[in-house]
Amino acid sequence: MPEMIRLNGRVEDGLMPAEKVVHVEDADGDIEEIPVSTFSLSEGGLMASEIGRLGDRVLVELPRESASGRWRIWVKASAVGV
Repeated sequence: MPEMIRLNGRVEDGLMPAEKVVHVEDADGDIEEIPVSTFSLSEGGLMASEIGRLGDRVLVELPRESASGRWRIWVKASAVGV
């Protein structure tokens, strides 16, 4: 079963009060915008599932599809909160 992790990112208000948009930097330096419910946030970060690791990169499955249409992204290990 995948481990839940917290991704660090910039959080902004969404279209509705219960929605936020999280901006997460992927391993290549591109920004993914993920619109989520406030229930997907914890301590200012986005809760996601860790799928695997390769060196200093972590493959995560997002709780919702990103604006670019991705469900999984590679992030730097430094983007994962404790």
